[in-house]
Amino acid sequence: MSTPPPVPSLPPGHTLRAASFWVSFNLRRQLRRRSFWLWVLAVVGLLGLLTAQGALRGHKLGELFVLRITPLLCLFFATGVIREEIEDQTLTYPFSRPVARAWLYGARVVAALLPVALLGLAPAFVAGMGAGPTASVRYLAASALIILAYGGAFALLGLLVRWPTWVGLAYLLFWEQPVSLVPGFLGKLTLLTHGRTLAGLPLPNVPFAELFEPPNAVGSALALLAVAAGTFVIGGRLVSRREQRLAKG
Repeated sequence: MSTPPPVPSLPPGHTLRAASFWVSFNLRRQLRRRSFWLWVLAVVGLLGLLTAQGALRGHKLGELFVLRITPLLCLFFATGVIREEIEDQTLTYPFSRPVARAWLYGARVVAALLPVALLGLAPAFVAGMGAGPTASVRYLAASALIILAYGGAFALLGLLVRWPTWVGLAYLLFWEQPVSLVPGFLGKLTLLTHGRTLAGLPLPNVPFAELFEPPNAVGSALALLAVAAGTFVIGGRLVSRREQRLAKG
């Protein structure tokens, strides 16, 4: 019995080049969508309106853009990482290439989060300009890590549940927002608490505010990075092991 010919090995750097290509390809798709430009108009318009009228200043403006709008942007863009290609029936295009699925998933998530960075980082920096000399840097750093942590979590949610946008919205409204205002250990289980600490944003007027013991900035940064890394790894393994089914047209 003749042995089959050996499978030729891929050239060095092939996986990284392929992942970079899919980041660029999916990013162009994102930037061409009408929804992205509607978000641009909404975010820029809101920032300009609030700045011009002085309705929110300093820390309040930073809290709106860093802790409220940025998680919503992650929810909108990241939950459809795989679902959109399943609905378009284009998922087989990248997955049929000789590249590890985990890398393709990571490329897809990065491409989904880059528009969030475009929409979230600049307003965070501008909001910090009215809150002190170091606020802009802290807001920028907090927004970047919030994007990674929420983006990874919502992308993973899109792999696990059927209606990830609604589940993610419920998570933000009924866990992150209220529990982050609970003193003690429970509040530290929310990403918002670590984002608030890293940004240096004060707590709103809540009962028993004196009982709060926020984590330090380094610990919060490590917590957000750990969530981002963990969700990216878990999502990549799920994509690698589970067969994605395309809807029949």
